[in-house]
Amino acid sequence: MEAGPGEANQAISLTDRLAASDKRADAALAHAATKTAVHCPPVVQRDPELVQIHAEAGRFFQACLHGSWVPQYLAERGLDAALLPTSPWKIGYAPASWTALTEHLRGLGHCDAALLASGLVVNGRNGQLRDHFHDRLMIPLRDADGYVIAFIGRRPPATGDEHGPRYLNSPDTALFTKGHVLAGLAEGRMFFARGAQPVLVEGPLDAIAVTIAGTGAFAGVALCGTALTAEQVSALARTVDLGERGIRVAFDPDAAGRKAAIRAYQHLAPLSDPVAVTLPEGTDPADLLRTSGRDALRETLHRSSGPLADLVVDATMEEWAHGRELRFAELQIGALRAVTSVIAAMPEEHVGPQAGRLCALYVERYGWRPEEVTAELIAGIERHYDPGPRLDPSPWAVVMRATAPPNQRQTSLSETDVLTRRHLRLVSPPQAGRG
Repeated sequence: MEAGPGEANQAISLTDRLAASDKRADAALAHAATKTAVHCPPVVQRDPELVQIHAEAGRFFQACLHGSWVPQYLAERGLDAALLPTSPWKIGYAPASWTALTEHLRGLGHCDAALLASGLVVNGRNGQLRDHFHDRLMIPLRDADGYVIAFIGRRPPATGDEHGPRYLNSPDTALFTKGHVLAGLAEGRMFFARGAQPVLVEGPLDAIAVTIAGTGAFAGVALCGTALTAEQVSALARTVDLGERGIRVAFDPDAAGRKAAIRAYQHLAPLSDPVAVTLPEGTDPADLLRTSGRDALRETLHRSSGPLADLVVDATMEEWAHGRELRFAELQIGALRAVTSVIAAMPEEHVGPQAGRLCALYVERYGWRPEEVTAELIAGIERHYDPGPRLDPSPWAVVMRATAPPNQRQTSLSETDVLTRRHLRLVSPPQAGRG
């Protein structure tokens, strides 16, 4: 069913709200937080006993690995290289007993208060202390200096939600804040030092899969069950020069993964030109390694990719289209202005390519003239940028260059910038009734 005039009026009203500030404000705050976090690393104060408890717990979990279901599970998934003695991932197993780790740590002389403070031991329903992790594949989480500060536990593959979440994190403690740590960053340090490009993924097994398949070209780093934060990006940026090395984002190809990738762009764009990896539908990196092998995963990371900025812009268009064509001029204008507000919030080096893509879409699909799209883009950028020192090249010049017809793209940036204001005075807004 086609959209009627009432829907068109509603679209324009929504455009006004979008143009007001929401997405641009979120992007600006994310950019500022990321840059601040990169230049202001946190002051680290570690409790020596908590560090010791985590180191001893890691050794205990590794000692329990033999005879558990974990080695076979990893072998079936093509992840058995993570168990090699040379592997930086010191994977272990939390026994099915509810008090195995508690009693082990008590036997090493740690008091109950310290065990509770570590997060590895919790109060049970009967008031007695018990292990936080039970019958799980255990992956250590490390800080920037390589100290184990927490764990992620994966439940057995045949069990359901009655056994708890698929992945269970340590709780936040004096050592560990979930939103500050990337799984695999410490383990990938030697690969990054040799030129590997970081690949941001959702889960720790995905990170291991990327590193195994990457053969030195890629190393995986994973979120710890949270949206990407400025602190996580700053930790990565202090390890790898993201501007020079770049970063790939290989989140799950579902709605949640798509939303997470779009949110990640706000934190990554100030430091890099992030690339989005398109995975086969219904798979994640670990699944692709299991079903198709290392070569297929490595080839996907290399070939099936494009600018993450494309995904951000396309998602905004889809919010307006809802799977249909924008057949009425009012809806086309509303979508264009909404997308323009997103483009205006991007780093300057991303504005031109995205303006060019948007202009081509409107010219080819909806029959707009390039100058009509350009006028809307420039107006949106003017709403975004505060008056201030002249930028070189200015955002307006970048848009004019990106959206000009091919035979006019040789105009110099300075000349284009001078012509921008004249262009805005001469171009009339799109005519109603187009569609």
